[in-house]
Amino acid sequence: MLEMLRRQTQTRRRAVRSTTSHACGLYPAIGGAGMDPRGVIIGREAYSGKAYIYDPFILYNPQARIRLASGHALILGKSGYGKSALEKTYVLRQLRFRDRHFAVLDAQGEDGTGEWDGIARQVGITPVRLVYGAGAAGHGVRINPLDERIPAEHQFKVLVSMMEILAGALTSQTKFALAEAHRTAAAAARGQQRAAVLSDVLDALTAPGPALLGQQPVTPQELMEWGQPAALALDSLCNPSRDLAGMFDGPTTQGIDLDARLIVFDLTKLPREGEAMPLLMAVIGPWLRFGWIKPDDRIKRTLIVEEAWHVLSHRPVARLFEELVRYGRRLGLSFWAVLHHLGDLLLEEAPEAAAILKLTATRVLYHMDRDEAEATADYLGLTDWARKALADGSNVCAPGRAIWQVGSRINLVEHIRTPLEIRLTDTNLRMAEVSVGRRDAAAAPMIRLHKGAAT
Repeated sequence: MLEMLRRQTQTRRRAVRSTTSHACGLYPAIGGAGMDPRGVIIGREAYSGKAYIYDPFILYNPQARIRLASGHALILGKSGYGKSALEKTYVLRQLRFRDRHFAVLDAQGEDGTGEWDGIARQVGITPVRLVYGAGAAGHGVRINPLDERIPAEHQFKVLVSMMEILAGALTSQTKFALAEAHRTAAAAARGQQRAAVLSDVLDALTAPGPALLGQQPVTPQELMEWGQPAALALDSLCNPSRDLAGMFDGPTTQGIDLDARLIVFDLTKLPREGEAMPLLMAVIGPWLRFGWIKPDDRIKRTLIVEEAWHVLSHRPVARLFEELVRYGRRLGLSFWAVLHHLGDLLLEEAPEAAAILKLTATRVLYHMDRDEAEATADYLGLTDWARKALADGSNVCAPGRAIWQVGSRINLVEHIRTPLEIRLTDTNLRMAEVSVGRRDAAAAPMIRLHKGAAT
């Protein structure tokens, strides 16, 4: 028995020298390498337990550990698995950095109040609530597509997009008549020292003067006939008796603070179906592009679009947002598109939507049904383990866990929230039996922002 006992020095193994690259292959159970240590903590990497840190602006820097091609993100997954909680906690944590500003298009909520209402109140800002039919009566917020902050050439792009949403594709003759009416309306408004509005364009369309198409004279009667489809579409936006009136015809409502660090546009009172939401998206994208984003500052801005299929599934809107997203690096912009699943989109019929999705360098994927998980994995080029994980909503991709595809790296990340963040981001209060008042307060105080937005 004594002969079988050995001292520690006799049983010590020789050290194995290896590089970190080879060690990953020798010991495959070790979790993947982490991201850049700068940024905000999202949670922990599920297999290694290490903190998972993310910031698209830092990762775009050439000195970053992982270099991203863009700062844009796509968030996909079924309801109830953590998409909204991720967006909100990310914003709350990023607001602690002074050079981070956010605009949120909040399209979900209950009782006529958006999901971001609680966070807005907590940080001391008032959401901008948009309602059709109320602008003329002074009870709602109006956004002028011809606002002077939008350059004239982009104003015309917005007009064409709005008309295409309402009347279908425009002929070359209709676009010519609309361009002449826009030019006439802008000149008349400048003479009165004010911004042009949609009713000015409608008046110019229905009572045009003579024009020239090159050297060819065009009579007022011809212009009136060519512009009839656009005139009928504009009437639905300008006529007080029409359902879509009140939001776009007139000067932009005073008091909308585009310099606020957090701007929440509450869209919950707008109809989900029909032209209402695409019309707003067609206007608000360029409006934010030229009014909110300022090329001469060093602010990093993030635009979060809930229910982003309203942007991606309508070609006129997707065209405007594609330009916004394509020049995101020049503008210091990170665009977040939030969807339930890619099945909402007909990508073959909307090449602009496909282009926007390809420009996203970060994809955060929550649990999906098996068929949807397979289609998403094929489109995004996911690995086999990630493909299987997406369909497992009980274990691997349980609520709060998501597949993060950041550049070439794919990790399973568990989102971690403080007690206060849980209270502010909980969208299941109606179904839950736990009283919110019993939850503990967070140790870290919330940052109060300056109040500055129209109600």
